[in-house]
Amino acid sequence: MNGQKPFNLQEKEKIVKEIKPLAILKWYFFIRSALGVFFVLVWFIWLLFIPSIFPVFGLSAIFLILFIFIILFLIANNRYSYQHYWITNNRVLYRRGFLGYTINSIPLERISDVIVSRTFWERVFGFGSVHIQSLAGQISFGTHRRLGAEASMMAVSDPEELQKLIFELIKKKRKAEKLTM
Repeated sequence: MNGQKPFNLQEKEKIVKEIKPLAILKWYFFIRSALGVFFVLVWFIWLLFIPSIFPVFGLSAIFLILFIFIILFLIANNRYSYQHYWITNNRVLYRRGFLGYTINSIPLERISDVIVSRTFWERVFGFGSVHIQSLAGQISFGTHRRLGAEASMMAVSDPEELQKLIFELIKKKRKAEKLTM
């Protein structure tokens, strides 16, 4: 993006924190996808291409599996490249996508909860996620739909600190606008 943000800042809006997820997220995406595909392929190949009966098909199956894993890695890498998060003094923005991308924002005054999660796989990969629930209560579908979150910031190095920052910004915003909650 040539150092330019893929969104416009609002009047008097400043970026407080810009976050690119940890690079390990691409491996997280890859392994989650690969495990499911691997078990399906092993079962499928075992049923249809038993190597002791059809040795040529056994070798073909190995190349097929390698090809599929290369494709899965390229998909995970592309998906990771679109992940990006911004915290401003007015809102939380997040970008995600696969072939294209979507940028969503949640105004700070509309955030009802900020949840930190460290699932089994997130702990294995050494990161955590921050899930944001808004007053709208809408659930977007995708990897961030867990915990009833409308937005999710995956693979952040210190999710507890990010949660604290967002809560502080929410408090300041509500105080400045004399909102009660």
